[in-house]
Amino acid sequence: MTHMITNTNTLLSYGGVVIGAVCSIAAMPPISEQTRAALDRSLGTKGIYVAEESAYKVAFPRNDISARIGRQQLSPSQTPRSWASFSPSMHQEAIVNAEFVLLEDEVNPVMSAALNAGLDVTGLGATRLFEQPRLITMNVSGEGTFQILAGALRKTLDEIGRSRSFNRPPSAEAAPLPPVANNIDPAPLNAALSMRGVVSDGIYRAAIGRVVLMNGTPVGREMGMHTSILVFGTNDRAFVEAELILNADQLRRVLKALRARDFTITAIRNHLAGEHPSSLFVHVWKQGPAIELARGLRFALDVEVGAAKVASIQDFNN
Repeated sequence: MTHMITNTNTLLSYGGVVIGAVCSIAAMPPISEQTRAALDRSLGTKGIYVAEESAYKVAFPRNDISARIGRQQLSPSQTPRSWASFSPSMHQEAIVNAEFVLLEDEVNPVMSAALNAGLDVTGLGATRLFEQPRLITMNVSGEGTFQILAGALRKTLDEIGRSRSFNRPPSAEAAPLPPVANNIDPAPLNAALSMRGVVSDGIYRAAIGRVVLMNGTPVGREMGMHTSILVFGTNDRAFVEAELILNADQLRRVLKALRARDFTITAIRNHLAGEHPSSLFVHVWKQGPAIELARGLRFALDVEVGAAKVASIQDFNN
């Protein structure tokens, strides 16, 4: 097998068959020293410029976190770090991709800050098992001017520090509360959600299906392509666990709607690969009166289909 690479094209030869793929990275304009210096000033640190990809990458070590995996303490060189990388855009001046490493109680305030600053939150989840403290990775992206994107990232980074000052870990882990006696009345929830959920063992369950193509085959609700809602507890003291299926165009506005109603977002991930349209699943959690939980989810569902709008997110510290 022969493997050949050029700056403008990638050529792969397998048994005499050559495949050409146009690579446009080499054609991207450079990022000037003046722009890179302005990014450094905005973000409070100095980045590294990779000229062949016209990318400027900045790292933010989480020196405030002492992490271990199982019993193994990680060395200082393994310090968790967030990062952001800037590049010229084909449509606007610049794009940015970033990844924030967060403690659990930082996730939702930082997500609110990123969304309010105009960034898209595209992924959320744990990257390791048996890690102490538990660290969550949040992926964000944006497009605009270098200055606006740097300012948006600065606001997001500032929220991490603010969250740490408000959310200090307890000195000892609190004892777990016993399970609640589930007794949810479905009628008010069905009316609020405009759905036909059912109650089993005192727990309310409802789902909305969506059809996508998987390798050309239609798959729907019973194949896992659905928004699911589960409410348990009592009518006055209820808990909701929901997973919303969204496409890329719906993701940002629904995340803003959920945060505006104080839902805790616990994961953003794919369930499949290669489906059309591409589907993302947002997992959420909240405690409160059952009817208020249902109304909050109905608002997010209305925002999903364009029947309601959310302008900004209030400042929550959950």
